[in-house]
Amino acid sequence: MVLVRGVKDKGDIKGNAALKEAGVGDGMQYYQCEKYPIEFVLSENIDKCFDYHNHVGHYVISVVMQGEVTVYLESRKRVCHEGDVFTILPYAVHSVFQERDARLLSMCIGTAFIAETDFGTADVIVRELLGDAVGQGIFGEVQKEKLLPFAQEVFRVRDRDGKEIDTGIKILADKIISHPEYELPIETLAADIFVSKYYLIKKFKRIVGMTPHQFRIQNRIRKAQSLLDAEQVICGVAAEMGFYDQSHFDKAFQKIVGISPSEYVDSKKVIRQST
Repeated sequence: MVLVRGVKDKGDIKGNAALKEAGVGDGMQYYQCEKYPIEFVLSENIDKCFDYHNHVGHYVISVVMQGEVTVYLESRKRVCHEGDVFTILPYAVHSVFQERDARLLSMCIGTAFIAETDFGTADVIVRELLGDAVGQGIFGEVQKEKLLPFAQEVFRVRDRDGKEIDTGIKILADKIISHPEYELPIETLAADIFVSKYYLIKKFKRIVGMTPHQFRIQNRIRKAQSLLDAEQVICGVAAEMGFYDQSHFDKAFQKIVGISPSEYVDSKKVIRQST
């Protein structure tokens, strides 16, 4: 995790006003890029603690726009205030507690985009996207200037700053990520890497930060988000992802995402890009 202590300035006030102009009030708002796997998440007045989890498909860069946000990362605690920026790398296990009066802006960049895009091209894309977001009132110029250097740093360190994953555990994690809706018995997963199921559970939790079951549920919800992004029907997504009823799906979704599936669908907007 990269952490920088920022300085409050008058530009942040403009950024907070941009949230109101964009129609963001209590809860969370998602702004998705129409061309690339990049999105912005704005949240305020949620007074929520997100349990320990990780983001296997994204690098996340967050700016505290107001109030206080506490981040627990790999057993380390960081209390972030207005103007602070923190970065969460893929597979980094973390928990976030956002105070009721806090406003948090997060930029999520897909790992595939970072791996496959050269720095020069990515820099142009990110600069233009940040400019479009400011132009559309999603956030202010100050937030743009804070996000840009951290996004650039992510591309510079992508080949040397990721979390090391044991080969066998990585194979199993990739299998779960690819098809989280499948019921994969722990005995089968253990046999795949020639260990006992008890040893696998212990090792998987130590390396990934959660049990195989918890990891599968997390990735079911992540895949459900992508299906909802493709405008599939909520009840159909719940069934496709292996949840036995709508209530079970809603509860799991809210725990991981912070809002219900219907609220997530209502909160999504597309960033209109100038190029």
